[in-house]
Amino acid sequence: MTIAALLLFIRTLGLTLPLWIVAGWSAAEAAIFFIVADVPISWIAVRSGTRAAMLAAIVAALGSVAGTLAVLFWASHDPAGAAATMAALPGIDPALIAEAASRYAQGFDAVLTGSFSGIPFKLFGLEAARQGGILFLFLILAPLLRLPRFLAVALFVGGVSHFLKRWMGMRQRLGLLLILWTGFYAWYFSVMPS
Repeated sequence: MTIAALLLFIRTLGLTLPLWIVAGWSAAEAAIFFIVADVPISWIAVRSGTRAAMLAAIVAALGSVAGTLAVLFWASHDPAGAAATMAALPGIDPALIAEAASRYAQGFDAVLTGSFSGIPFKLFGLEAARQGGILFLFLILAPLLRLPRFLAVALFVGGVSHFLKRWMGMRQRLGLLLILWTGFYAWYFSVMPS
């Protein structure tokens, strides 16, 4: 698919602004924001369907490169400052940073599974910068490491929303999504470090 065809597809879906939001959200979340890009991806899944959400997942994976680049640059120049700032974010503490470092040392397979375990991806970027090596490789692999979870969210939420469409209107499904994300983050921040 050419760039022109992709842009035409995006315009046809009427998702230009939501996709820019997803890209920016994903970049911010890969760097310092603490609410995952799965939130706007799932909103698009409910609002516009699974295909649109899958496109949003791809955009989010690509958008995360900007945030990953920021973390790599920052942590390469000020590793202690970057680690201290991240440890102060909700849901992150030095033990979680150490867990990310341990997984990063095990290789990219462990980083991929780590993205499904509640470890923020930014912590893997922090560790990549700390260990040095081929940062460009980590930057190139970042979207591939993030895409599986984003696609899983798009497919799951899109499927559930399609199923619930028989009994619930769009507003009710979006309201349910809001309740579920609020509940998830209430639980997540209660069990993860503060």
